[in-house]
Amino acid sequence: MSGIVAFLMLFYGQSGAEDCVKIETTVAGSSLEGKLWPGQEITVLGLGCGVPARYDYIVFRVDDAQPQVIKQLWGMPGDTLIVQENGKFQLNGVEARTPFGKPYVLLGSAKTRLKKLEGQIDGFVALGHPGSVDSARVGLIQRRNILGYVPQSQSN
Repeated sequence: MSGIVAFLMLFYGQSGAEDCVKIETTVAGSSLEGKLWPGQEITVLGLGCGVPARYDYIVFRVDDAQPQVIKQLWGMPGDTLIVQENGKFQLNGVEARTPFGKPYVLLGSAKTRLKKLEGQIDGFVALGHPGSVDSARVGLIQRRNILGYVPQSQSN
């Protein structure tokens, strides 16, 4: 089964919600360099395999026109988001960091977007490098848009 067909099956539920679907693929793009590298082989687990944990990587769709995106899971429903005036932000009191371990700093519309979500969140916060297609750009990721996850143990 090709990667795109398997992802579509995961997304539309044609494989059965209880099925544990595993897809072998490689990382494309550099928005997680420092954690996951372009060309690195990974196994994406469907949500029938379990639930992603904080700091795992989630594969999600932003919209039908975009390819799938993979980012690191920082915030989960029920977590508390605080955006500071300097653009740094925290989830449950833990400062968000880039894949290279530097503080993630929100600028311009990204800061405004996440500032509006302050407090207890009702979706997922997924981050890559600043400027990539992540929650700073698209807001909270809803459960229905998550296609699968990659355990953090596959990084580095």
